[in-house]
Amino acid sequence: MVNWVAAFVGFILAVVLSNLFGFFLGFVGINIGLFLAGIVVGLMVGGGILRGFGNGLVAGAFGAIVISIILIIGGTITAGLTGFAATALTGIFLVIAVFISSGFVVGIGGAIGSLISGKD
Repeated sequence: MVNWVAAFVGFILAVVLSNLFGFFLGFVGINIGLFLAGIVVGLMVGGGILRGFGNGLVAGAFGAIVISIILIIGGTITAGLTGFAATALTGIFLVIAVFISSGFVVGIGGAIGSLISGKD
C-alpha cells in the first residue's frame, strides 16, 4: 500500500531539494536532491525494499504529473487551443521521460531509506 502522506512529503522535498542542490551543483545536484527526498520517503514508510521503492516512485510520479499540468496550462494561456494541443502531446512524453528519470532516482532512494529505517 502507498503511504500517501510520505509520497506527498517526498514530492515536496524533491521539488525543494532538487532546486536547492541544482542551483549550486547543476544536473548532479538535481539528482542528489531527488535521491535525498527518496531516502526521506523510505525512512517514513519502512517495510522493506519494495515498499520504499514504490512510495518513492509515487513521489516521483507526482512531480511528472505536476510538471505536465503546468506545461499544459502555460501552453493554453499563451497559444490558445493550438498551444493546448501541442503541450498536451508534449506533456504525455514529458510525463514518461520525467517518470523514468526522476521517478526511479526517488524510488531507489526510497528503497535505501526503507532499508535504513529497519521498520517492518
